[in-house]
Amino acid sequence: MQKIAKVIDISSHQGEINFQRVKAAGYSAVIIKAGQGLRQMGTFRDKYLPAVLAAGLDWGAYWWSDSVSGTEAKAEAKAFLKALEGLKPTYPVYMDQEYDSPHGKLGQGTQARQLRTDMAKVFLDTLQDAGFYAGLYASTDWLQNWVYDTQLTAYDKWVAQYASRCTYQGSYGMWQHHGDVPGFVGHVDGISVPVDLNDCYKDYPSIIKANQLNGWTELDRLPEMDYKAKYQQLLNGLQALLEQHKGA
Repeated sequence: MQKIAKVIDISSHQGEINFQRVKAAGYSAVIIKAGQGLRQMGTFRDKYLPAVLAAGLDWGAYWWSDSVSGTEAKAEAKAFLKALEGLKPTYPVYMDQEYDSPHGKLGQGTQARQLRTDMAKVFLDTLQDAGFYAGLYASTDWLQNWVYDTQLTAYDKWVAQYASRCTYQGSYGMWQHHGDVPGFVGHVDGISVPVDLNDCYKDYPSIIKANQLNGWTELDRLPEMDYKAKYQQLLNGLQALLEQHKGA
């Protein structure tokens, strides 16, 4: 697949970030940790997002799931939607399933594997029903052995694999790796601590805006000159009406 964008993903662990320097280093988008369980991260809306927008970077968000039932997964998704109120991400919003979460500690048995699959469906369907472009973040191993990925083909994937390439055989739009050198953590100018890096293979901003997802509307797609042209057209029409009125 052809890489079309370089992306970083961040949480409070990254501390202070100079996003202008991140952008200058060639990264065009940021995926921000928005919450975990039922709790929104204070660094999401109040700290990182304003600075990301000010730097002119595209952005998405992820939510670390701690659910162990479909009911809990749906409640987490609703908490995520609450955190996204009034916002317009240009990248997908992701459910994050992790080994260290309560559902990860259930093991790899058939019942646990199906439960995690079902929770992903509930979580992602809740986001999609609200008009968001939703995806699942997980490792290649997780997708192959901890859920039934054949039941999750309807959802986009963001795959983590710290190797020279991503070997996941299913469809995915983004690959998370530690750095440009396999096995080494990622470093980006503007961030003083290691950060995960991602290769993106889909033009998410265009897809999301064209399909009016994530709060975007048809009016948002009109370039600035279109607004000026329409305004001028209205002024011309008004002027013509005034001229007709004078001549009457």
